Amino acid sequence: REELALRKKNLEERIRRESTLVPGEIRIVGLAAVLPQPAEGDLVPDPEVERIGMETVLAYERSQGRHPVDVSRENLGYDVRSEGGGEVRYIEVKARARPGPVVLTQNEWLMAHRFGPDYWLYVVLVEPTGPRLWTLQNPARLPAEKRTVVQYLLDWQKYAEGP
Repeated sequence: REELALRKKNLEERIRRESTLVPGEIRIVGLAAVLPQPAEGDLVPDPEVERIGMETVLAYERSQGRHPVDVSRENLGYDVRSEGGGEVRYIEVKARARPGPVVLTQNEWLMAHRFGPDYWLYVVLVEPTGPRLWTLQNPARLPAEKRTVVQYLLDWQKYAEGP
């Protein structure tokens, strides 16, 4: 009985302390970022779609008499450097499985501004009937919605030339 009385007294004290605010030093014990779950239609990378997109762009550039080089692993703000016909194209490749806006990173957006008319956005729509290529010169001239510190949402479909 004495033990139960002591446990009751300790529990009541603990409840009193937990329900009473006592001024004191504030300590941060941790941080958490709560992000929404990706919504239907959000851009999710697909390595196979990206591979098809890159192959489509390289083949197109060769068919136009230019000499493309895949520099996508170098993080330069563009994926392909293509030379020929007295010009150099800095090409950012975006491949998608369905129509919709594309997202440019801050690095890609800055390079688009830096290279101006020499910077191209090539969007490849990978469809069941085959890939379709859309080209857009100097995407930095278009209005874009800043989504995060490092991405810009560009509705390219209103401005690009079709296949």
